[in-house]
Amino acid sequence: MAKFIVRRLLLMLLTMLIVSIAVFLITEASPGNVAVNVLGIQITPEQEASFLAQTGLDKPIHERYVTWLIGSDWRAASKVGLPLRRIKTEAGFQEWWAVEEDDTLIRWKIEGGDLIAQIRQADGSVEEVTDNGRWQVKDPAVETERLGAYRAEVLDNAQLHDEDQALIGEQLDRILEILGEKDRSQEELIAALALPESALEAMVESEASPKQSAFQEAGQYILDYDVLRGMAVVHSLASPPEDELKTAQLRSMSRRLGKAAKKIDDYSPDLAEELNLAAEQLEAGEVEMAREMLASANAVAQLDQISGSLGPFAEALQASDYQLAGDILRDLSQTSLDEGQVVVVRAILKRAGKALVDADADLGEALKEAAASLKEGDIETAQASIAWAADTVADVGYASILSSGISQARVVRTFWGVDNANHAVRWEKGGGEETWVFVMGTGWMSFSGGPVEYIPLQKGLLRGDPGVSYRTGRPVSDLLFTRLRNSLVLAGIAFVIVMPLALVLGVIAGLNEGKVLDRVLSVGGMTSSVTPEFATGIFLILIFAFWLDWVPGATVFGEAAPWTRPDMLILPVLTLTLIELGYVLRITRASMVEVMKAPYIRTAFLKGLPYWRIVFKHAIRNALMAPITVIMLHVNWLLGGIVVVEVIFGYPGLGKYLLDAALFKDFNAIQAGAMILVAIAVGTQLLADIIYTFLNPRIRYA
Repeated sequence: MAKFIVRRLLLMLLTMLIVSIAVFLITEASPGNVAVNVLGIQITPEQEASFLAQTGLDKPIHERYVTWLIGSDWRAASKVGLPLRRIKTEAGFQEWWAVEEDDTLIRWKIEGGDLIAQIRQADGSVEEVTDNGRWQVKDPAVETERLGAYRAEVLDNAQLHDEDQALIGEQLDRILEILGEKDRSQEELIAALALPESALEAMVESEASPKQSAFQEAGQYILDYDVLRGMAVVHSLASPPEDELKTAQLRSMSRRLGKAAKKIDDYSPDLAEELNLAAEQLEAGEVEMAREMLASANAVAQLDQISGSLGPFAEALQASDYQLAGDILRDLSQTSLDEGQVVVVRAILKRAGKALVDADADLGEALKEAAASLKEGDIETAQASIAWAADTVADVGYASILSSGISQARVVRTFWGVDNANHAVRWEKGGGEETWVFVMGTGWMSFSGGPVEYIPLQKGLLRGDPGVSYRTGRPVSDLLFTRLRNSLVLAGIAFVIVMPLALVLGVIAGLNEGKVLDRVLSVGGMTSSVTPEFATGIFLILIFAFWLDWVPGATVFGEAAPWTRPDMLILPVLTLTLIELGYVLRITRASMVEVMKAPYIRTAFLKGLPYWRIVFKHAIRNALMAPITVIMLHVNWLLGGIVVVEVIFGYPGLGKYLLDAALFKDFNAIQAGAMILVAIAVGTQLLADIIYTFLNPRIRYA
């Protein structure tokens, strides 16, 4: 028997391995996008890439499977250069920390360009100190290649002044010379780079980078003006898209054209009419007809003229082409505006002034003053304000371009550490590349420098850590075992009620084959077993929860134990009982009928043995073989297959948890749940085999 049990346990492990691989592959191949499920459909490609990196979903499938199985902390520790430890806080949260030689727990975060160490104290508090000494120069060979190529880009950058090109090139030459010197330690390399990098830093205006972001946001805000949105639609229709436009897109484009037409109807009725007609064609799905109509009306040129070319101005701000943006404003300051242009240009300038105040207060006020002057009919003053704004845009924009250029001329610093979101992270600063990071309470933000590589930390299934749920953001093990407990309670109560009752009724029906009692029990059992779970559950809710108002119709107890509200368990247990009762009853009846017709039973009767002795000593033990097999199979079904019952009653069990995880494509939760169900399935079959030996002494396992 011991060898048999060991073999079955080894078989269970093999089965779990095969199932885990199969589930992993099926989940990977299933449709859906986890990043979109978590963050919403409005995320940008950069934000999606950052999310996939932070969750490890950007790694190859075999690497993710190995990480899920045996963990990632061992690999992360080799990157960080320190042992890693997972602790549980007093609040119940799991946190990963690096462990210093003196057993101090430490992790890090980035604030601006500074590396901040968070040191955990004995009382659980955290002390923060600047820890920039840990920055290391990135591989000199890699940086030499990058900066050598970038030096050529600087010299070809027509937006930079000649003297600034020369200064940047000079410092880059010095940096490349230092990087080319061999046998320098990290400390010596950092010290040697300090002088040329300080010279580059001195050329940068401190507020240039924030202004660039503000200019880009202002460009988008300006483009949201109805006339410019309408012009964007006309532009997009002028060049047919690669993919066929969907109905929702056509309706959106139609609405934008309609709003643009409404804005210009008073002073350009002919163009407004053309826009309205094109909007109607788009609404009807006649894209080609709308395109031809707008082309014949020369709508692009007319809208551009009416808006004073401020659409391209906003696009230039978005693209950080400040020279073009300044030129457009300068041309506008020298243009005579008609009545229609004054109305539209005034509205756009007012909008631009409001948007650009954050980038440069004087610039924003100048554009607002230009809009106010146009409203008063003082064209000359308005043009003077626009001309001043043109020069300011060019000056402010150049400072941003110079800042961006210098930021890429620095040598990249890098550091591997543990962050406060349970990742091992490789941070970088310098190099000018932007990274997207999710900041709690703020959302996704772009930083120049930051985390560029992540290793989500987990111990792996073999050490009891199946990872973090993408849907809830919590460790799978925390909620999974709570849901398993809930399902065990529900299934256990149903099992304790239904199995003895079904066995007794099945035996009674089998002993009374063909009689009225047998027919009643058989028909009743068949009726309850063939009725769908959702129909049975809804029927019971209508009767006992709504009409009679005896018990609650839903199970609402959160993460509390189910036994805290036993009244909420009545209907789910009753539903499961009715579903299972008929099936097990009929199996038991059929088995009992077959056994009672067996030769050894007839022999017992011929010997004159008492009827009930024959039934209880000889018949029932053999008749229970088939029902026991069915019952053990249904233990697994009761835990994982009662999804319908759990959904109907809102019961927070394992089945509903796995359904939600599957719909969400939550890899870690699906995998962990599958492993539990496999373990239960193999375990219950092992238990059934052991019970067989007590029911039939002839059965032995070597």
